[in-house]
Amino acid sequence: MFARTKQCKLSKMLRLNNFLFAFSLRQGTILIAAHQITLFSFVLIILLICLTHVGKVLTLLHDDMEDDAERRGFYEVNYRNQMTFHEGDVISTNNQRRFAKAQHLASVTVIILYTSTILASIYLMCCISLLHGAIKYKREYMLPWVIASCVSITPFMAAMILGDSYPNIVDIYGGHNYYRFICVFLMLTFLYAFWAVCSFVLETGESRCARAMLANDERGERLLLLDHAAHSSLLSAAQLNKLSHGTRTHFV
Repeated sequence: MFARTKQCKLSKMLRLNNFLFAFSLRQGTILIAAHQITLFSFVLIILLICLTHVGKVLTLLHDDMEDDAERRGFYEVNYRNQMTFHEGDVISTNNQRRFAKAQHLASVTVIILYTSTILASIYLMCCISLLHGAIKYKREYMLPWVIASCVSITPFMAAMILGDSYPNIVDIYGGHNYYRFICVFLMLTFLYAFWAVCSFVLETGESRCARAMLANDERGERLLLLDHAAHSSLLSAAQLNKLSHGTRTHFV
């Protein structure tokens, strides 16, 4: 009992009591879910558009490679759905090396885009589940988003750190200082949203435990009353049986 009380006090100390000092945790969770659904729906649309354009680029690259092979009299070798053009056994010209490099880069880009699309779709479904759990006040529908957020924190930080080493990305934000400030701001915002949702999950669990304990207490009282009633009825039946089989002196 003492351990349970101590655990409840610890969970109350670790969780938030409100969201942005103006909304309840439930309202804040609904706002976070709606924001995440909107954001990742837009990201998913962008990824699908990029996949479409990359498919067209691959088609153009394939046509250019075939035209170059026909002009130079190379022959085409198919190996595991990858096409290489050879003269003898060695890729000889600089143009062919450029084609091979472009083909490798396009293949890596396709893999990254497909992986990102799958991950974005999974996270979008977790956000929809979070919205449903917040509206219906069901803890089990909010746990997938919590798990997905825990998994995504490390790749998110790694992407920010790696982005600092690419000048093209840094120049978009106007320099390293602005880039780092935006990265820190986004990370703190994400952590605060994660903390708010976890606090609401803890609050939901505590409310469910309190309702279960209240139901158990009411059930225990009911069983105790039934036990008293049954005991009283048994005593009454025994007394009536004794009186019915007794002699006249028992009534005096």
